[in-house]
Order: sequence, then structure tokens, then C-alpha cells
Amino acid sequence: MDYLGFPSIVPSGDNQIMLSYKRGTDHGWDPGAVLEIIRFDLQTGRAIQAPIQLGIPDRIMEMGEWVRFPDGTLGTYIDAQKTNDQRQAIRIGLRGAISRDNGKSFGPLKRVGVIDGVEYGYLFHSAIVDQRLYALIMTFEYLAGGRRSVDALYTDDNGETWHFIRNLSQEFGDIRINESSLIPYEDGFLVATRGYDNKQRLHQVDRDFKLIRETNITDQTPSISSYIGRPRLFAYDGAYFLSGRNWRAPNRALPMELALIRFDPETLKVEKHFVLDNEEQGKVTDGYYTCPILVDTENRKLLNIFTYKGLFGNSPDILRLQFDSAEFLR
Repeated sequence: MDYLGFPSIVPSGDNQIMLSYKRGTDHGWDPGAVLEIIRFDLQTGRAIQAPIQLGIPDRIMEMGEWVRFPDGTLGTYIDAQKTNDQRQAIRIGLRGAISRDNGKSFGPLKRVGVIDGVEYGYLFHSAIVDQRLYALIMTFEYLAGGRRSVDALYTDDNGETWHFIRNLSQEFGDIRINESSLIPYEDGFLVATRGYDNKQRLHQVDRDFKLIRETNITDQTPSISSYIGRPRLFAYDGAYFLSGRNWRAPNRALPMELALIRFDPETLKVEKHFVLDNEEQGKVTDGYYTCPILVDTENRKLLNIFTYKGLFGNSPDILRLQFDSAEFLR
């Protein structure tokens, strides 16, 4: 169980985060893999709480994503899977566990179940506007509802009930999309989508997730040849960023890189593309799903990126990378 991947973080106090990651044996197809959770001190760089493991016997806890609800309740939502005889990963329905003491303990792992006729398998990202929490969640054709799409949902009661807003795969032109991210912007949101057509797109939507404008940054950016793996949007000091796994050369002729892309939110055009890791093009064979957080020190603000990285086919580790945030605003 030395495969540590797919980190997710959420602030949990002064200079503290909750950090979750998959602990298994493989990128996928490893029944018994669990979601492991630690409390991490950003100043000392140490875990300060014994690990908590969430799992289901003979099932795969593939991806966990934190949701901090408006009332402060903390939830982790897991892309729970099983394998079939062909070693294919099959979603068994989104699982969630709730903490009411800021991550010190968690309730039982429960099936989220059917929402407005649809069961979901993979929660990507969430954002709060006033007292409403919005989330992007994916469903699959073999789950209730019978379609493969990324949908926008909301909850007004801190996750007790969820409601459908819009099928984004359909809204964005009947494109097949997977991992996505959102961030509030003006009277709506910016959304980043990873396409099955190996394209990375940015979309501006209104509060009801109706499309306003969009752009295909893969076709417009010579240093991006495919989609951005597990794209993550964030903003600070008025600048907007997209981070994740990037392939610079067509057909993945060069190893993957960890990318940070600054873009103009009004035009959705790329302003700068930074390589945060693997500029030397070493043989990184797995990695680079990212979680950013800004850390204040006495004299400057640091951008911390939590990610994972494996070399030469070996099991990956969780990495913390740290940068002077001012470098990305120039």
C-alpha cells in the first residue's frame, strides 16, 4: 500500500490543513485502496494528527475531494469503484463522510444516492456563494440516470439535500468532458473542463451555468498539446490561474509537467505558462494532480502546491512545492 496519490486539501485552522490522498498499490484497479487523511501543519511541515482511513472492503477509494459547507461542516466525497473481470474500473456511486469537529473524526462512509433521478460517481470541485454551495459532479451511463456527463448541482442545507442545475456536457455543445473545476466570477463562474477529445477549455457561465463565452486553450497555446489533467482553478491578488498535469509535446512525446497557467478572465486567453516541476523532462510516469494554497509569512506570501509524483513507473509520493507568489504576477 505504498501508492500515495491524488491529494486534496482544505484549510482547518491557523497554518493547518486537512490533507487526504489515496493509499493503494496502483493508479487504479487496486481493491482495498483507502482514502487516508492527516492534519498537516504548514509551518513545521509535519503531520499533527494520527492518520484516519476511510474505505470499503474489496473496493477502491480512488479520489477524495473536500467540501467545506457554509456552516463549517467538513465533508469528503470519494470516487468509489470496483473492478470487473476485464480490470475495468466501475463506479459504485459517490460516497461521503462528514466531520462535525473540523476533521478530528468522521462519521460513517455513506452512499450519497440518487439526486433528481441521477446517481453520481465523482465530485470534482465546489464553491460557496452566500449560503449556497455549488459543485461539479460527474455521472456515468451505468448509474441511475443512464448518461455520462458533468453536471452542476447545489445544496442550500449543507449537503443534506442536493439539487440539479444543468448538464454542462450538453450546455457546452454536447462535448464529452471529465475532470472539471469552477471558481466564482462576476455574477457567475469560470469553469475549466478536460475534454475526452484531448482539449482543455475555459468557459464563463452565469449563476445558472448557462454559457456566456468559452475558449479552447489547447489549440491556442503551443506549449499545451492536450488537456490539463485534473485542472484546478484558483485566484489571488486579482489574477486567475489554472494548474494541473500538462503534456508539452504532441502525442506525449515528452514526459508530463506540472503546469501553472495564468489567464485573463475577461478574454479567457492564456497570459503566461509556468512550469512548476519537471522542466528537465525527467521520466515522470504518474503525477501532477494539484491543490494550491496561499501561505502568509512575516514578509511575503508563498504559493504552496500539494501534488503527487512517481518516477520510472514507481509508486508516487505526495509532494509539497513552495514558491514566492509574486513571481507569478509579473
